Amino acid sequence: MLRRSFGFLSSLGDVPFTPADTIQQRKKDHIDICLQRDVQPSTTALENYRLPFHALPEIDLSTIDTTASLFSWTLQAPIMVSSMTGGEAHGRTINENVAKACEAEGVPFDLGSMRIIDRYPETAHTFDVKEFCPSVPMFANIGLVQMNYSFTPEKVAGLIRRVRADGLCVHINHLQEAVQPEGDTNFSSLLPKLKALVNHLGKDFPVIVKEVGHGLDRTTAQGIRRAGVRVVDVSGTGGTSWAWIEGQRAANPSLGYLFRDVGLPLDVSLQQCKGIPGLQLIAGGGIRNGLHVAKALTLGASFTTAALPFLKPALQSSDAVRDVIRQWKQELRVAMFSCSSKSIAELRKRKSVKK
Repeated sequence: MLRRSFGFLSSLGDVPFTPADTIQQRKKDHIDICLQRDVQPSTTALENYRLPFHALPEIDLSTIDTTASLFSWTLQAPIMVSSMTGGEAHGRTINENVAKACEAEGVPFDLGSMRIIDRYPETAHTFDVKEFCPSVPMFANIGLVQMNYSFTPEKVAGLIRRVRADGLCVHINHLQEAVQPEGDTNFSSLLPKLKALVNHLGKDFPVIVKEVGHGLDRTTAQGIRRAGVRVVDVSGTGGTSWAWIEGQRAANPSLGYLFRDVGLPLDVSLQQCKGIPGLQLIAGGGIRNGLHVAKALTLGASFTTAALPFLKPALQSSDAVRDVIRQWKQELRVAMFSCSSKSIAELRKRKSVKK
C-alpha cells in the first residue's frame, strides 16, 4: 500500500521501517538505513566550485603540510570523523575501530549521541574507547534538546567523565526530531541552557555545537557564540539527511520525504556564518573526499567533518577506516598542490570560485 501511495518509495525495499520499541533498536535502524538505502537526497554544493588553479605551483609536493588546529590540538589533517552511533550491537565495534584509526592518523572524532546511557547505563562501554586514542581528541555527544528533557549540566558532565572524553559535541536537530516517530520537539529557550552548560563545563573546556545536515544560519550561529561556544559545525544539506532517515523509519514516510533537503547548503551556511568574531567553522554536509576538504577550507571553514563515508569501513576494521582517511589526506595534498598552497593557512587564503 505504501509503495503504491508514494512513488518515491521504489528504492526503499519491500518492508518499511516501523517506530522502534527501544533506543537501541532506533540506533540499529539508523545504521541499517544508512548502509542499505539512499540517505543523500541532494549533492554537495561544493561540486559547483573550483579551486584557483596554478599551472606552475613552484612548491615541492612532498613538503606540503596538512596539519591543522582545533582548540589546543594540532592534528595531522583538518578532517574529523563525525558521530555515528553507540549503545547498540555494533556501537562498540564502530567506535573502537574509529578510535584506533584516528589515533594512527592523527585526526579527531566524535562519538554518537550518548543519551542512551542515561536510560541504559550498561551501554556506556560502547562509547568508552578513549584507551585506543590517547593522543587525539575524542568528543562526547548529546542533543541540545535533551536539556528540555531532564538533562542538566551536571548530568552531561557525568557522561563526559564516564567515557573520559576530551570535549563535547552538542547537536541541534529539530527537523530530525520533528519527523522522528519518537521525536523530542520542545526546542524552546535552549540558548540559555546551552550557556549554562558551557559555564558549568568551564570556559576552556572544548565544546562544539553542530547541526546534523540541514545547515546553520547566521542568527543561530551568533546566538551560539554569545552562549560561549567557540566552534560550530555548520553541517549543511548535501550529505546525509536525518529528516529523510527518520522518514524512512516512519509508518508514513511522506513527511520525511517532503523535508529531506530543507535547510541551507554547506556553501550557504559557511557564507552566512563566516566572520562572526571568535567563532571557528567546521564544514560538514556532503564532504566526501580530499578535494571537498580543500574547497570547504577556501570557503571559510578551518576544519571539516563527515560520517557516512566511514560507517561501512568502521564495521570492518580500523585499517579500513585508516584507508579512507589516508586517501583523503593524499587527495587534500594534491588539491593544495594544484593551487600552490604549502600549508593549510595558505590554502585558506585561496578563494574557490563558482563554475
